[in-house]
Amino acid sequence: MTDMEDVNIPTKTYKIVNGHIAGYTDGLPAMRQAIEKLLSTERFERSIYSDNYGVELDSLIGENFDLVKSELERIIRAGLMADDRISSVDDFEIQQQENNILTVSFKVSTIFGDIKAGQGVKT
Repeated sequence: MTDMEDVNIPTKTYKIVNGHIAGYTDGLPAMRQAIEKLLSTERFERSIYSDNYGVELDSLIGENFDLVKSELERIIRAGLMADDRISSVDDFEIQQQENNILTVSFKVSTIFGDIKAGQGVKT
């Protein structure tokens, strides 16, 4: 019997710049790209993705500010925590802007390091 050890699967992937493939990326930059992609994908909208991929932000459109504010953290955390390379999503800051737009920022802790992320959401 041989001893098994955990091996981290690399995150090397295509680097996307302005919608075009521009080489490869890996590690923390690849995680930043994966987070941005996940946050811009509405869950259940595309059959190419599993039911665990994406966020359900469209459900918040037209809802009142207090409901949206209370749901944003839960929705974003649930979407990101489906990725086993992410250990936590914390330090949420939600601010209301003009024209019913909220901005949300938060910290994502990954196996490669921490990423400060953010998103604008229209209510």
